[in-house]
Amino acid sequence: MSRMSARLSTTRAAALAAVAAFAGAASVYALANGVDRAAEVDVPAVRAVQPIGDLAVVFDVGDVDREVIDLTDAAARRVGATASTSRSGSLGMQRMTRNGATVHAPPAGYLIPMVYISLPDGAVGGVMGADVSQVLTPDSVVMNEVTASITGAQVGDVVVMQSRTGSVVPLTVAGIRSYDQIGWAELVFTFDVAERLGATADTRVVVWDIDDRQAFDDAVADVGLLTRRDTKVNRSWDPPDPDDTLSTARTKVALGEPWYTLTADGSISMHPTWQAANLAPGRVLLNETIRIRARCHVQVEPALRAALAEVAAAGLAGAIDVANANSAGGCYVPRYSRTSGFLSRHTYGMALDTNTQSNCNGCVPQMDCRVVRIFRKHGFAWGGNFRRPDGMHFEWVGEPRDQISFPSTYCPNIVNPLTEDAQPGPVGAGVLTAGGEGMVHSHHDHPHGS
Repeated sequence: MSRMSARLSTTRAAALAAVAAFAGAASVYALANGVDRAAEVDVPAVRAVQPIGDLAVVFDVGDVDREVIDLTDAAARRVGATASTSRSGSLGMQRMTRNGATVHAPPAGYLIPMVYISLPDGAVGGVMGADVSQVLTPDSVVMNEVTASITGAQVGDVVVMQSRTGSVVPLTVAGIRSYDQIGWAELVFTFDVAERLGATADTRVVVWDIDDRQAFDDAVADVGLLTRRDTKVNRSWDPPDPDDTLSTARTKVALGEPWYTLTADGSISMHPTWQAANLAPGRVLLNETIRIRARCHVQVEPALRAALAEVAAAGLAGAIDVANANSAGGCYVPRYSRTSGFLSRHTYGMALDTNTQSNCNGCVPQMDCRVVRIFRKHGFAWGGNFRRPDGMHFEWVGEPRDQISFPSTYCPNIVNPLTEDAQPGPVGAGVLTAGGEGMVHSHHDHPHGS
């Protein structure tokens, strides 16, 4: 085993334990008028967490539209709730230091993606609790415990971030909180920090202090938010969607930390050592009948093989456009999605595109639903129900999704009645970032994958 593989195995083991512990279950403007302005961590700290009430998040494809902000504010005011804009996305970490010494870092010249959520000072307590808001300063962040386990972070460490303009911004880890409490984000910081990092665009509107769920749903419908094509309303009490994708923290636990660099033309390049440890050496044949050749993450490839084998055994091989998959689809395409603000999941080699001509991004998906359900069974989310439909896209999530009951717009699951009582619980605070990381892709302006 290589030194890098051994290190990744150690950090993944610690982080898997953390995930098991937590995953089982404009500025503020007028709409904030009601708000005042490496040592490995094997055992996360246990603390009393302030209970947080119901939350809702409203967002568009890309930056949140001004009209959406106004409409969400109107809906929140109607039911006595509070609303604020928020910012989410991904930025690169250069290194993490402790007392001036580097304790965690990618190879020189490369970055580790860190998914963040940023809120105005006065909104943090209402959304995440006083034990988060009380420790945040204009020079600090709060980190989730899964990411702390991966990186070995401790309170007082310094994460050295690279801003959107390329400048270096050191930020102190002021607290480590649970994965669920801070909405599955890896880092939380205030708008003061966001401005220094160049994260200046509002991407979502968060609503809290919701006392009556039905009244809120009625208000959202009445103001017209549900009729907007690219606008999505997510609620903390929503059931999980079988086509939700993994958070970046959970992806790192399962597949390892990616090491990337931005090239002069704005594209992404992955470190050769990361590629050698995590990807097949080149395109490989995934199935003798459905002869797709693709270069995928080595931990994802077995699930792809199993899904394609079942598709072939079911007599559905003709539903897969192999020639298209081999010329315009594939798995591995390192790129940065400027639409969603995150590394594309093709950067990890964890998603397969096929039938791209008949399933263009944003079009009504044409994929055979029997194929979709087979892929869900083998641990893949499908892009046909993303907020901008992406029917060509199958993304690995590492767990069966074919028996989750959910009113999907396209290809809803056919659930065995015996499993109805074993359905997973609601999304909870994960609503703060859910639907953002893997659920918008920019296939149309990028070359095909490998």
